Amino acid sequence: MKKKILLFGMLLSIATFTSCSSDSNSTTADTAVTSNDVAANQSMDNSIDDISLIADNQYELTEGSTTGKIVGNYYSILPTCATISDLGSTATVRLITITFGTTTNACLFRGHSVKGQIILTRTIGTSFPKIMTVTFNNLYINDNKLDGMSTWKREMIGDGVTLHPKTTFTMTAMTLTTKSGVYTRNGDRVREMTAGFSTRLSPTDDIYSTYGTFTTTHPNGSVFTSLIEASTPLINKTACNLLQVPMPFPVSGKLKITKNSHTATIDYGNGDCDNLAMLSIDGAAATPIVLGN
Repeated sequence: MKKKILLFGMLLSIATFTSCSSDSNSTTADTAVTSNDVAANQSMDNSIDDISLIADNQYELTEGSTTGKIVGNYYSILPTCATISDLGSTATVRLITITFGTTTNACLFRGHSVKGQIILTRTIGTSFPKIMTVTFNNLYINDNKLDGMSTWKREMIGDGVTLHPKTTFTMTAMTLTTKSGVYTRNGDRVREMTAGFSTRLSPTDDIYSTYGTFTTTHPNGSVFTSLIEASTPLINKTACNLLQVPMPFPVSGKLKITKNSHTATIDYGNGDCDNLAMLSIDGAAATPIVLGN
């Protein structure tokens, strides 16, 4: 049965990620949310999740160093083909750039092809919350170009053994340029590190919980609102990223996408490291989909 579901999902994934159907290029009429719409949103979700995870990780690595090259306190998630450079940090402002690959050769990060630069700028201080701006220079993820500026805010919540970071990634007119056109995103994604903070040298036990509300404007002008409730957050396990075939997808949680009076709900499962999810449109019976790039 699982082979049949996987085959169905693979066919659906191929159709949604490699074709430009009339669903994604139609007028902004009140039509149902399609699997193509869901795939487009998922593609941008993957890109934003990569960036927010990198920002979190590099904040930790550069907390005690202007070069970002300290080792021994935290585990770097960056591939060896990514380099970190200081762009003129001062005693009060830290400014670093992360370069992925070269103009001709991309890096592989969490199964995604990445090239270009991410620039992180933040004020140095001892009090929380910490604020950092994230910008991009010719940054491509799977040949899709990411532009714009976002604000990253880090807080520490809990106490003692429960102490862990909570970061809010605020997107303001961030754009993802694809072969189908330009997608624009606004809103907030909140990420809590719910496990693994006390063992930062080992990433295998890291677990993240993500929730928030944001909108995505598609090339045809349709606006989709995405809601991840704090009661059913998307759960990501770093261990899934470390598999021989990386699975950088949520392992559980629900995402609700709304367009006008229509909705689609994605249920990411029960905790397994895989690329499978269940999709329900307008309350209909859920069908399996394969998550992809």
